[in-house]
Amino acid sequence: MDSKYYTIPDALRMLFGSQVLVTTPSLRTKANSFLRNGVLNFKADLNIHKNTNTIPESELDTLFNAMLLSSIFADSKEVKAIFFEAEKRANCAEVVKAMFTRQHSLAGIALSSSEASAFIACLEGSFDLRAERLPNPFKTLPQVTLGTNTSLLRVLLAQAAILEPMDSILMKYLDGDLLEAKDLIDQLDVNASGVAELKAEIEKKITEAEDVDVLLDFMRTL
Repeated sequence: MDSKYYTIPDALRMLFGSQVLVTTPSLRTKANSFLRNGVLNFKADLNIHKNTNTIPESELDTLFNAMLLSSIFADSKEVKAIFFEAEKRANCAEVVKAMFTRQHSLAGIALSSSEASAFIACLEGSFDLRAERLPNPFKTLPQVTLGTNTSLLRVLLAQAAILEPMDSILMKYLDGDLLEAKDLIDQLDVNASGVAELKAEIEKKITEAEDVDVLLDFMRTL
């Protein structure tokens, strides 16, 4: 039997409610980014007036999960990495766990404690992000309140009047200021909760960046 196909607007309305694009039309742009970066499989329907991209019914769960994750991690490339890279998924699960633990709301958005716990467990485990829908911990999709150009994580960090050291380091890391993040984390006790793990991740990213620079320098000599 042929699969049923949906346009991105129709899929979003089906997943998140008929009015979601009325209140937050930018959700469509975010969803389309997952077509471009390969998270979603789709087909392009060519007609006289314009090209229309549609996704099969089997991709609805993937779209749902991508949109839910993008409410926390705004960068579509980061969301893609959660789907395809086990280490990145584990790191993001730790971030989510730290955000959700003992919280009833985040940035004014109500949380369901049972769904939040299930959401964390799925990210930490072997849950197939392409085959099932993640539990939705949010009473309202965060993008509806925050917009799609930011994320729950960034809003929470920015809201802190005086950032804790780890929050400040995490902000630097998210902004790509790896050397500044390393300078800050080197001043902390490596035995403190989460310090060793974040330090290792920062040092890994710096090494990867240095390796790319060495390769580029070598290529220029050829």
